[in-house]
Amino acid sequence: MLVLFDKFKIIFAPMLRSLILFICFITSNLCVGQLKNMYSNIRTDLKGEKSAFVSLDGKNSIVRDVPIKLFGLQAGYLYNQRTNLFVGFYNSYNKENIISNPSAGAKKTDSNTIWQAYNLTYINFGCEYYFHNSKRWRFSIPFAVGIGGGSIKQRNNVQGIGKKSLFVMPAEIGFWANYKLTWWLWLGAGMGTRVSLVSKGFSGSYYTFGLSLRYGEIYNRSKALIKKK
Repeated sequence: MLVLFDKFKIIFAPMLRSLILFICFITSNLCVGQLKNMYSNIRTDLKGEKSAFVSLDGKNSIVRDVPIKLFGLQAGYLYNQRTNLFVGFYNSYNKENIISNPSAGAKKTDSNTIWQAYNLTYINFGCEYYFHNSKRWRFSIPFAVGIGGGSIKQRNNVQGIGKKSLFVMPAEIGFWANYKLTWWLWLGAGMGTRVSLVSKGFSGSYYTFGLSLRYGEIYNRSKALIKKK
């Protein structure tokens, strides 16, 4: 059996490598084509009609195994019902996690236990492109680059050990899916990754899900009703 397996590797391994390289080549060409198409569509959209929007945003993230929650406010313009340009402000809610517990037993803490928490506060500038936008479904790719500050706090069960404040530049890209429940309410979910271009310790993945209100649409419809009266 081993001899047959070795012969199989000798005969088919080069073919398998060639097949993998071919698939990678085709996939990369498709991705480049899609990116070029998206760039062209965004340029066209920016010349079309636009409408202002304001929305709340929240993300669950993980930084070095420590969970954090990001709360934000976005404002911007939707161009041609397909391209969002926005400015966002985000702040995180600190949640501590034990990073060192050398002498306590399982599910216990003592004077040697150390907790650590991260905080992020930043403004980001981004674009969200809807590559599918039907009456019920929206699929989009949001990407943004921010500037702000971060901090790392450590403490034991008696006092704070130290705090480090750092300059951060988070770059984010993700995938969003939204389903329209009614004209003012959507159900959405998404996931992505954040890479800190400065202060690498703040990189991490993130995900989000929940309901979103269309404040812009509510405002526009309310304004139209008032005008009719």
